Amino acid sequence: MPELKKYTMQELVQIISQLEKSETQLSEMAKRLKDKVKINQKEVWISGYSNQELYESYVNALEREGIIVRVDHNGDCPLLCDYLQSYFETYKTHQQQNTIVNRDRIVRNHILPKFGNYRLDMISTSMIQTWFNDLAKEYSKETIAKIKNTLSPVFDSAVEDDLIARNPLKSKRIENNGREVEHHKALSHEKIQEIKLALPQFEPKVRYMGGLLCYTGMRYEEVLGARFEDISKDGWLTICRAVVHPKRNMPVLKCTKTQTSDRIIPCPDALKELLSDGPKEGFIMATDKDPSRETPMSYTEARRVFDKFKKAFNITEYSPHDFRDTCATEWRENGVPLDVIARMLGHAKTETTERRYVKYRTEILDNVRNMM
Repeated sequence: MPELKKYTMQELVQIISQLEKSETQLSEMAKRLKDKVKINQKEVWISGYSNQELYESYVNALEREGIIVRVDHNGDCPLLCDYLQSYFETYKTHQQQNTIVNRDRIVRNHILPKFGNYRLDMISTSMIQTWFNDLAKEYSKETIAKIKNTLSPVFDSAVEDDLIARNPLKSKRIENNGREVEHHKALSHEKIQEIKLALPQFEPKVRYMGGLLCYTGMRYEEVLGARFEDISKDGWLTICRAVVHPKRNMPVLKCTKTQTSDRIIPCPDALKELLSDGPKEGFIMATDKDPSRETPMSYTEARRVFDKFKKAFNITEYSPHDFRDTCATEWRENGVPLDVIARMLGHAKTETTERRYVKYRTEILDNVRNMM
């Protein structure tokens, strides 16, 4: 009898990934996953109630056919949940607080429930693709891409640490079939003019937020971080801080998104008029709980104001970020050069401004069509 070769778990995963899979079938009666694979030119059925059991069934089939002998490597390869924590604590401590909050939400809601208790060397490309296919039934392409971008660097690190041979997310077979979602849409010229004309009649909080959104192109967190003293007497607005809510409600003051996000932009007379009844100092979007205006709005307060603003103008399908796109589009249509628009939005590159923010509104395209 020939001597059996011993394989590590890492080598075992490579062997399994190279097996020729000819058919996949799901038994509706028992809700059991079943795969038919070829081992030694012989078709063999393997099955399980989960991807973990399916994996073990592969291994058992290989052992029965004398292909491999499993070797206990004393847990040298860690669980994904343990390695994730170590990776983030070691390499990602410099990230912005808001980025960390969003990252941790993805890890907690998607990654750990699926693969947290799997060893790194047990997670294959096919398992990830099956997972992405399930996610695509509920989530957008953008959400799945965020999950992938969060997890892929972790696998890259594991490759460098010699824990796995390759990153399963780097396979060309991986597809993101999530639904397309429209983001970054500009309001029509008529609607934005309607809002600007009507804003003076609203209460201060709605008027302040609406004015900052309609006239400045600021990010929402920058709107919440703006102070009255940021507006100079000669008509300039300094943007140098932002307010985020990493714990969902309590405001946290932070720097702007990037170095280029610190900027000075024109403050139109119409906006100065909307803010004219405010104090000389303090946060423009301050909480009612602090008469000194030295505390920004909580998440709940800010959302309540924006919801009231949306409802008043029947624009419930728009987000605060859409006003940033609207400003960029208005400026472009009024002849402002693209590099100036990029500077006013706080972009380092005009490519970002042109690709994602400046829109070609249907009324403009209609005018072009009528001219042809």
